[in-house]
Amino acid sequence: MLRQNYRSHADAGFTLIELLVVIVMIGVVAAIAAPSWASFLNRQRMNTVRNDLIGVLRNAQDDAEARQQSRRVSLSSTNLSVTVQNGSASTPGGITTSLGSGNTGKLRMTAASTSLVFDPSGRVNVTPPFTIKITHADNPSSSAQSCVIVTTLLGGLKPANNEMCNTFNPNFRDLTE
Repeated sequence: MLRQNYRSHADAGFTLIELLVVIVMIGVVAAIAAPSWASFLNRQRMNTVRNDLIGVLRNAQDDAEARQQSRRVSLSSTNLSVTVQNGSASTPGGITTSLGSGNTGKLRMTAASTSLVFDPSGRVNVTPPFTIKITHADNPSSSAQSCVIVTTLLGGLKPANNEMCNTFNPNFRDLTE
């Protein structure tokens, strides 16, 4: 009886080969999943910056209408920030907002102009569609991008992703929204 109990304890556990097989399998799964995880994080960062940018633009537009004064929104690609200033001319001061809560990695923001102005009625001074793109700095030509499109002279804002940033058609109406 004592010998039989001893044998059952000796057979318990894993062999070194079994442990190595499990470690190799975990390594293979991690190698397959890592690029997908990295691209997922980049998309999330781009969407966070885009959503913050839309919030700042809408607040500047609302503030211009409420105070009946122009608001200039200056875009900074180097540190992903936006500065809202009083008036249509570039003046010192203003309120600067960092986009993406500082967790932006290597993202950059590009647009045809470094600023836009909301007049006292909330209209913009740029010709629509005006696109502000958020891309990864290491691969700016990648299809993975996020953007804010100023769709009308009245200052309509539309968030978009990927190819829609390059091919926005103001006459197309998406009925699924």
